Amino acid sequence: MKNRKGNGDCVNVLKRIGLDELRMIYKEHIREDFPRGERRPLFGMEKLQKAGRYDCYGYYQDDDLIAYACYILTQNGSYALLDYFAVVPELRGKGIGSEFLRSLNGNVSAKCGVFIEAESPEFAKTEEEKETRERRIRFYLTNGAERTNSKCLLFGVDYNIMFISTGDAVDTQEKEGQHHAVEELYRELYGRIYGKLCRPYCERNADHAPVRM
Repeated sequence: MKNRKGNGDCVNVLKRIGLDELRMIYKEHIREDFPRGERRPLFGMEKLQKAGRYDCYGYYQDDDLIAYACYILTQNGSYALLDYFAVVPELRGKGIGSEFLRSLNGNVSAKCGVFIEAESPEFAKTEEEKETRERRIRFYLTNGAERTNSKCLLFGVDYNIMFISTGDAVDTQEKEGQHHAVEELYRELYGRIYGKLCRPYCERNADHAPVRM
């Protein structure tokens, strides 16, 4: 993995992590950083990693974890979905998130690219929540992501789907096929509840947008 210069004389190091480190991060960080409704069960993450479909990365400064990210890979390894991304609370707002994400973009094992879920600002319930969602989208756009035409109503929350290419430049035909890749990825992940609690749709096709209750 690549080393990246941090603040001052510190060197920030990106490492791919295994099951033991994943369990530690889950217990000491994910439980604190994400509400219960956004946490995947640890046993599900372990199962995916043992199957070679869950890539986890830690960002370290002097052997201390300062950020982490987890990705779910499609069965054929072409695409990944960003599952978790966080900087430790005391270091947020210092540019580490941008530095970490840019270093990840060159190391994630997905052959074609990574999809990112970003809560849709237009469905925010308050102006404060809308601004938070817009700020999160700007963060990803600034650090290599691009918008797609795909959206997903997932467990009642509407998401914009963004994309970061990890391969060669994406041509127009590939972009048109991205929505199909999104559908297949969610179908693999959610199986029997796909189409019920997980409903991806194309923003350009309003006739097929799911009805929100």
